[in-house]
Amino acid sequence: MILRREVLKALGVLGTSTALLQSNPLLALQTIAAKQQTASDYKALVCIMLNGGNDAFNMVFPDTPHPEYQNYINTRQALAVPNYVNQPQYLANKGDTRYSKQLLPIMLRDLDGETHALNVHPGMQGLQALSRDKQVAVIANSGVLIEPGSRDEFKQNRKQKPAFLFAHNQQRKAVYSGIGDNNVTTGWAGHMNELPTFSTGSLSQGNQHAVLPMGISFHGSNQWLRGQQTMGAVLAPGKPGKIIGLDAKGNQRQQARTATVQALQSIPSDDVLLRLMRGKLTSAQDLSAVLTQLWTTHSKALAKIDGLFDDGKLSRQLAAVAQAILLRESLGMQRQVFMVELGGFDTHAGQIDKQPLLLAELSRAISSFQQALAVLSLTKQVTTFTASDFGRTLTSNGSGTDHGWGSHQLVVGGAVQGGLYGKWPSMLRGGADDYRSGRLLPTTSLTQMNASLATWFGASADEVNILFPNLKRFPAGAMPLFQRVKNGVLV
Repeated sequence: MILRREVLKALGVLGTSTALLQSNPLLALQTIAAKQQTASDYKALVCIMLNGGNDAFNMVFPDTPHPEYQNYINTRQALAVPNYVNQPQYLANKGDTRYSKQLLPIMLRDLDGETHALNVHPGMQGLQALSRDKQVAVIANSGVLIEPGSRDEFKQNRKQKPAFLFAHNQQRKAVYSGIGDNNVTTGWAGHMNELPTFSTGSLSQGNQHAVLPMGISFHGSNQWLRGQQTMGAVLAPGKPGKIIGLDAKGNQRQQARTATVQALQSIPSDDVLLRLMRGKLTSAQDLSAVLTQLWTTHSKALAKIDGLFDDGKLSRQLAAVAQAILLRESLGMQRQVFMVELGGFDTHAGQIDKQPLLLAELSRAISSFQQALAVLSLTKQVTTFTASDFGRTLTSNGSGTDHGWGSHQLVVGGAVQGGLYGKWPSMLRGGADDYRSGRLLPTTSLTQMNASLATWFGASADEVNILFPNLKRFPAGAMPLFQRVKNGVLV
């Protein structure tokens, strides 16, 4: 007997995981093979969402020669990394080597030529190595800003603040939108996919015959990949399997769902909804077959890439991204954007215990990903960057930090011009950059970082202004994050 709830479950599973996939993946694969397309100008963006609001002031922080070092120590007190790495509470973690106490210095030059003596958090050895290789840009004290303004201008409502500043879900929407708007359900990567350059122009040729859309999430459906007319695909890390929840040889529920879907496919009907469901199911089944075929064909190369990563949640997702990039030509891709996520950063309590493991995992995953790109000879064609709900307070609430505003973000890649971007903040409580109660007012807008990423990806100047209409409000404009190419040579 077919139960209504099983029908709804089946529709829910399919609706989430097959939204707007290529309508006929098998035909697309045949078209790719016939045209023998190669992506001569391949590029990819990878967004790592640090869910919960990362305390980036302990991810990258001043070293002793830095003029803000003493302010950092005094304001953070017990939460300052140099203060806690030798405390019994920190070291009594069962000898876990991920709780390193060794500070990791880096030297970053800003756009004025000034060198900043900084540290990355102990346990982030991989990030330190990439920084020394000039592949890491730190975007200092950045955040969601609709327009620039001073503390008094925002407090007196003479300048527009983002709405619901310290609310997780609202600020994630604002971050994904690219325009600081928490009232939209679309994201700037999804809109970028619909720009003429990528939908009908010079960079659309490969993607027009692609098996998958330009955007892929390996951590559920995501606003950042959603445009007005398009959505990203949602895939699970690991070998391509059957459609989630359906398996004729699985458990009782999976068998019931499979029987339900098979029955729906065989019922004669002119119902529009049923036809739509059948089309999506067929597309998903074809896609599963295509991916399984590709995984079989390229199994050795895929296994080699997979072996570079550990079993961490973020590592598994970035391994899947690297494998999808390996298959880029077989999938017909010339441009791709990927979304992955690492949660647990809402550290109101127990930050000294929790955050070191998260930052160590972030560093290991990024380092492994860069190694995989080196194997693929694509370090300059793929750029990875972090995002988060918001920053956290410089001040401690006792054993953690509360929701803030400004924060630091990372941009990593072989094409990145490593260094410090934006203005390093005053870390004095009540200082020039303290908006309220240890929450720093951003001095750089995420819009300026995003515009640079979109430009590198291939969007024209006019298209960047369409994507980020607030950009013109910031006199410095987009950041010069990337190495320039002159006569085919990076300079």
